[in-house]
Amino acid sequence: MVDQALKRELARARRRLAPPPVRREPVWPTLAAAAFFAVCALTFAAAAILAPPVQLAPAPVTNLRGTN
Repeated sequence: MVDQALKRELARARRRLAPPPVRREPVWPTLAAAAFFAVCALTFAAAAILAPPVQLAPAPVTNLRGTN
């Protein structure tokens, strides 16, 4: 009888001293955000490369009739 009570109390103490179960965070939101930003960066880089160069000289001015 004492053995049973002792075993019960030892099991209870072990349960209380055991570390709590660790809940793992899901990884897919982080991967989805990283993929989204990678696609955005590549799109921006492609647009910057394919865009026409900036015109530094002023464009010729024409009057409203279309003649100089």
